[in-house]
Amino acid sequence: MALATAAVGSGPKWVGLDLAAGVAADAENPRPADKRVFLAEFMHETNTFHPVKTIKFRFIEPSVGVDPVAAWKGAGITIVPGLGARPDGGGTIDGDACREAIARIVESLRESLPVDGVFLRLHGAMFAEGVGAGETLLVEEVRRVVGTDVPIACTFDLHGNIPARLGEAGDILVGYKTAPHTDREETAEHAARLLRDALSGKIEPVSYVLPIPILVQGEKAMTTSEPFRSLVEEAKRLEREGLPGHEAKILAATLFVGCAWTDSPDTGMAAMVTADGSRETARAAAIHLARLVWDARRRFDYGCETAELAEGVERALNAPQATVFLTDSGDNVTASAPGDLPIVLRRLVECKAPDAVVADLFDAAATRRCFDAGEGARLKLSIGASVEKRHGPPLEAEAEVVRLVDAKPRMAVVRIGGVLAILSENVVAFKTPEQFRACGIEPLDHKIVVVKQGYLYPKLTEIAPRHILLLTPGAADMRIEKLNYIRRRKPLYPLEADTEYEPK
Repeated sequence: MALATAAVGSGPKWVGLDLAAGVAADAENPRPADKRVFLAEFMHETNTFHPVKTIKFRFIEPSVGVDPVAAWKGAGITIVPGLGARPDGGGTIDGDACREAIARIVESLRESLPVDGVFLRLHGAMFAEGVGAGETLLVEEVRRVVGTDVPIACTFDLHGNIPARLGEAGDILVGYKTAPHTDREETAEHAARLLRDALSGKIEPVSYVLPIPILVQGEKAMTTSEPFRSLVEEAKRLEREGLPGHEAKILAATLFVGCAWTDSPDTGMAAMVTADGSRETARAAAIHLARLVWDARRRFDYGCETAELAEGVERALNAPQATVFLTDSGDNVTASAPGDLPIVLRRLVECKAPDAVVADLFDAAATRRCFDAGEGARLKLSIGASVEKRHGPPLEAEAEVVRLVDAKPRMAVVRIGGVLAILSENVVAFKTPEQFRACGIEPLDHKIVVVKQGYLYPKLTEIAPRHILLLTPGAADMRIEKLNYIRRRKPLYPLEADTEYEPK
């Protein structure tokens, strides 16, 4: 790849961060000019079954995010931070809002010209009305601005829904290889190393994306269990050893699970490969991985213990373990569900659970009432179901305000019988023990701990004596056959059990 600097624009809006430390320059041995890399983020895991459409974005100026600086230190690279944007909500994104966000990011790129490379932090599951795959559209618009000679590197979540055409717009495409995700920084470093090597002329990255007609819940494709663990290991082996019969090096290989709760034409699994100088090698490697995934399609299953609501609560109450974590998977806020369903809380209250914690329930009005009443107050609360109203009414209960947490967002801990419920003014994903402790709760001091997730996040998995995934209703219902898909491609296995597929 011949690397050229894009046409000069109006100059950078923000000062770049010079990471080429320790490289001396003098009159006799001048240092080459630093390579300028535009860095921005644009990401969302859109849940199209969320009842409320997303109509605006939150903008971050500048957007550096997780800096892939280790690979760039001493490499003569200057980061040029660009505008970042994330949708403010979990549901289907308004098309005009998405186009405006893309236009603003692209304008920040124009104001940063000239640049020698682009680094974009994406998710891969963004969906907007009339736009489709918003992140892919951004990459295409960036390509139009910088031209064909400026390399574009992108990182993705493993749960992205990746269109085939992305392989034509992006040069370096790298996704997570873990679910639950533990390799965010490693993924950024991987992409950063490849971009560094492309800027120095050591590699000529080209990519290929091959969709696979399988719709699978992320909890059935965990890298801690089979078959996905071995499939991802094969992708890693390709990166180390290459593809037999092909000389070109495999620079990155990613298997995407997809996001089952994004109803779009791109929803499903995919193989994505970046190779050095050979699109044919990238394509062949993607076909190789896609065949392996297809052959394993009947083996995908939950990588953790699962149960319907009543059975799961009963198991937890009678468990020999001192603490059992329950995940309210249908209202999983990490899959962009609303987070305000009181279904599990209601069950625990009704069965008079003697010692349980529910974290958390998004209910701004109930939280404000607790703050108005103060700690120690007793009051009648109507909890939850203010956004998600399709699966039952709010929980009407007499509650004691145990603790008020004046943070952002504000949270209130209330006691209803033997159950502590954490209410919040905005959606909060409880992923670590420290979040419980900030509310005055030591999770392992309680028999049952409920969080609004699917699989349990790593920091909680580390401490959990036992975890049961509850098959609850909601915008992230694991029982995907119950969901009303209207945009998805057909056929998709297993919704169409007789789907036939030959990768090509």
